[in-house]
Amino acid sequence: MNLLSSPWIPVRHQAGAGSFLLISYRQLLCEDAGWRISLPRDDLEMACLQLLISLTQVLFLPATMDEVEDRLAVPMPESDFDAAATVSSDWFDLDHPTQPFMQTRAVVAKEITPIQKLMIGLPEGNNHCFFDPIGEVKQLSAPVAAIALFNQATNCPSFGGGFKGSLRGGAPITTLIDAEHLRRQVWTNVVSERQLKDELPPSWQHDLSQDRPTWIDPIQAKQVIHATQIGLVRGLFWQPAHVELIRSEHEGRCDVLGIETDQLYTGFRKEKFNFTLEGVWSHPHGARMLKLKKGEPEIKYQSFTTTAPGWTRLSELVVAKPIQKGEGNAPAMPILQASALGIEPLTLIVGGYRNKQASVIERRHELMTLGRGWASKRDQIDLVVGLGLAAKDALRHKLYFAVKGHRDKGLEGLSVPIHLVAEQRFYASSETLILNAIADEGTFDDWPTAREALVEALSVLCRTLFEELTDPFTAKPELIPIVAWARRSLNNELKKLKEGQ
Repeated sequence: MNLLSSPWIPVRHQAGAGSFLLISYRQLLCEDAGWRISLPRDDLEMACLQLLISLTQVLFLPATMDEVEDRLAVPMPESDFDAAATVSSDWFDLDHPTQPFMQTRAVVAKEITPIQKLMIGLPEGNNHCFFDPIGEVKQLSAPVAAIALFNQATNCPSFGGGFKGSLRGGAPITTLIDAEHLRRQVWTNVVSERQLKDELPPSWQHDLSQDRPTWIDPIQAKQVIHATQIGLVRGLFWQPAHVELIRSEHEGRCDVLGIETDQLYTGFRKEKFNFTLEGVWSHPHGARMLKLKKGEPEIKYQSFTTTAPGWTRLSELVVAKPIQKGEGNAPAMPILQASALGIEPLTLIVGGYRNKQASVIERRHELMTLGRGWASKRDQIDLVVGLGLAAKDALRHKLYFAVKGHRDKGLEGLSVPIHLVAEQRFYASSETLILNAIADEGTFDDWPTAREALVEALSVLCRTLFEELTDPFTAKPELIPIVAWARRSLNNELKKLKEGQ
């Protein structure tokens, strides 16, 4: 299967509601149809979109934002596609005899890793049950195998000890922009050459004869690589591991797409491979945290480290801030370009994994819409997020006070960690309030009115959760005083929030 010519993109007609089919990359860019990616897992759908964006970014790099707008407006002429795609067609062949897509030939491994290991978050598949567990994946079709390979190398923790991870760290947050159909989704996230030159090293030039992916121009063992040496193609398709898919000799059904095919993969070989990477490459699809450490700038990519929902990170993902008081942040490049393009409202696709070393413990993929006016008044996003977090902190801190009690006053505490329960319930119940606030153009047009309504709604939620969680304890007379004290303190904090203190 060749990603530039074969029908491999899983889509549905009618903005995702129609019939399922596999289309080619050429069809996607050269036809005006309302396709949407269709896969049974949200992380695979996002990885497929990111793969298509990366292909388009390197093969059809627009010089300016005007060219991006032209590509958004009308499908690409087939002659333009053919002229660019033929230059590097051998790079994207999943079964190429010597240089298969994102793989290394003749990998040496003591055992074959089941293909399920590429389905991030599922167990490796080396189980010894007397029956097949629900959801076990034994064989993948070529489209899913290609998407999963890209996802593993780009967005996931490494395979474990001795294996290198992605250019953005173990489990980075990816931030992309949604659109009404797939072709516009792709082009909305392709950034212009002019913008890339602001982010990549000054000497960078887009040259496919020199900038080649790792499976074409392999990383050498024990090589020391500086991030400034990595070009656009090499960075977007960085493969830090030696991996080789194993193709089945039989026809069958793909366990993910459910299609019958004669091109199935049942496992892969992987081997440890050591090299040293110095510095941080400016990946277009990730938001970066900027810090001063011993007077030197330190850059890391945003990642999910707690169970807190995505809206709590919205400021870092959308609002660019130079380093002040030792910290700053830079949103993903498509977000910066969307502001210049005047895309309003703007719907973000935010995805990633929460991991513990090489193990993925949570899959996170969310949609968040910024209402009209967001581009010129991004400070309001900061303010909305700040109000939500302040209300959460007030509830959590006052319940924690009730849990611990007041020893100096002789007040017994509840001794049950209900403050932790409150935090999770607050996140679950407040998410709609926060997302509706940032999606409402009134938040950006009339902030005082919007603020008043949001604070009132958050206050009602905090008081409701407080009563629900403390009410069972008031059956004990000795606990009533600490609950009353905590309630009064909470009301004082919410009053300060309302008054803007």
